[in-house]
Amino acid sequence: MNDKAAPLNAPNMPLASGLDMLTQHSMALAEALPQIVWTANADGWLDFYNQRWVDYTGMTTEQTQGWGWEPVLHPDDQQHCVDVWKKAVETGTPYEIEYRFKRASDGSYRWHLGRALPVRDAAGNIIKWFGTCTDIQDQKEAYVLVEGKIQQRTTELATANTNLLREIEERKRIAAKQQLDAIRLNEIITTQYLLAGAKLDLEAFFGLVVNRMDLLTPAAGSVVEIAEGDEIVYRAATGVAAGYVGLRLNLHASLSGLCVKSQEVLRCEDTENDTRVDLAACQRLNIRSMVVAPLFYEGKAVGVLKAMGSVPHAFAESDVQTLQLLAGLTGAAIGHQTAFEAKQKLLTELSAAVEATKANEQRTRTIIESSYDAFIAIDADGRIADWNQQAEATFGWTREETIGQRIHELIIPERFRAAHLAGMQHFHDTGEGPVLNRRIELQGLRRNGEEFPLELTINAIRSNEKYEFCAFLHDITERKKAEEELLHKAQYDQLTGLPNRTLFNDRVAHAMERAKRSKKLMALIYLDIDYFKNVNDTSGHSVGDAVLKEFAARLTASVRASDTVARLGGDEFVVLMEELRGPADSAIITEKIMRNVRSEAHLDAHVMNITTSLGGAFYRGEEMTVAELISRADAFLYQAKKAGRNTACWESPVPGGIPSIIEG
Repeated sequence: MNDKAAPLNAPNMPLASGLDMLTQHSMALAEALPQIVWTANADGWLDFYNQRWVDYTGMTTEQTQGWGWEPVLHPDDQQHCVDVWKKAVETGTPYEIEYRFKRASDGSYRWHLGRALPVRDAAGNIIKWFGTCTDIQDQKEAYVLVEGKIQQRTTELATANTNLLREIEERKRIAAKQQLDAIRLNEIITTQYLLAGAKLDLEAFFGLVVNRMDLLTPAAGSVVEIAEGDEIVYRAATGVAAGYVGLRLNLHASLSGLCVKSQEVLRCEDTENDTRVDLAACQRLNIRSMVVAPLFYEGKAVGVLKAMGSVPHAFAESDVQTLQLLAGLTGAAIGHQTAFEAKQKLLTELSAAVEATKANEQRTRTIIESSYDAFIAIDADGRIADWNQQAEATFGWTREETIGQRIHELIIPERFRAAHLAGMQHFHDTGEGPVLNRRIELQGLRRNGEEFPLELTINAIRSNEKYEFCAFLHDITERKKAEEELLHKAQYDQLTGLPNRTLFNDRVAHAMERAKRSKKLMALIYLDIDYFKNVNDTSGHSVGDAVLKEFAARLTASVRASDTVARLGGDEFVVLMEELRGPADSAIITEKIMRNVRSEAHLDAHVMNITTSLGGAFYRGEEMTVAELISRADAFLYQAKKAGRNTACWESPVPGGIPSIIEG
């Protein structure tokens, strides 16, 4: 207020009548408004209130002319209100403040937004002040509620992202276990093929069994022991027991002897705490756990198959099942025992071995046909020798159509066939196969020409100086789709479809490494939407979401296809730009962003003008973290907002120079 003005609280100050400054039309308009309307003379003395003031405060116009707000204005707000009003009157600038009025109907204090504008004559002199008071109590309470919901929603989204990442890790763990199980199944079937095709030489057969036992389990050594009277003899051994073939032990003083007597599988989880074992012998061989399974011939236990571990609890239940399977196959071959003196006995036992082999072949065929994976056997020339029912369902070709056909012409996409043939030739030349005994992912080809992802496990079996290949294949289309969906949800913003903070940080880290190597300029832009909070407060969150999606679309359309646009959260967005020719490129892109963003938008029956504030920072390969680079761009965004919004502020092209401002 100027020096000539009297104090605002001077009593009985003479006032100009409101009718001197308001026409009848203006008076009617003031009375029709839902807000409190008041006027003051050029010196700031209030001289008119509409009926809304009387109804709300219970005080008459005469009671509150001049400066009579003390009875209704909250005591804590009075001095601030006087100070702001004095400053407005003195400077002639618009008056805006929030304060609390007492409502006469219930005596409660409610927040109001007070505004006043000066009315000037032709010479620019203030002749009147026109003001309003708007009740904003409900808006303030709603704002607190909305802020709470936003915080809750942010927490829920963060939790959802964490859960999604955990689910991805769990799926990876399950997939890894399935891979190991599938490899083990393939090895077991391969073992059955090998044993079924083995020559009728008992010692060689025993050697093959113990070697496969070491391959299929974590055994540090495996042994076939045959009972002879009161002794049990090592007939084949590998690993830590390899040097003890021919060793004879007392049948009644070992875990193996107890297994023969009980005719049951026996487990020793820790040799240091099991009185059934020869502790001294175990310590000499560094054996801490064992599993033994009886070998049966004509219903009688005639020996054992034993697996030995170098650590306690070395064997899982699946290892015990493998031991039992191999023990059963070994028992079927015991028909070649050393007492082949009588020709009739030899013929009888040969016949038993043949029957056992047939049974094993039938069991193998049953396993193959009941498998959930496609099974394909291929000869040395790459022609199909076997094709199960699941292979028919997976690829669309019947068994009759495939036998004898070259596999690469049926199920391998054309662009991969040359590599397949080269790999086959390399294996025949060197015996090396990098894909053997591993689970790998590749593309398959159905009969209808459709390509699809599959998992392959393949093993090579040597037979009659030639190789045969056994492969298990599994269609992973649905799994890959589910993994991609989960990964997308964890890395992309669900509202705008843009990369989220996690994915953006990863891309920035890789981009910074590339910039260090290439010495090419890189830039990072940090943006937010001007006054976005007002959109949510006045138009609702559905319109706010529409604004965010429209802003994301305009921002994406404003940058290069090679640039990355991401949403960090709320109305905060970032842009990563690599391989800039110079700082001038950033100015071109900035101007395009500012221009595209501020064009008129029609959203959910609302017409809006969107603007943005933008901060940009350059990266030239210096030592800096991702967080530091983003923080630097954010600091320039803050400067742009201080400069009045709808403005871009860029780091100086010259380190230590003055930032550049680009106004919208």
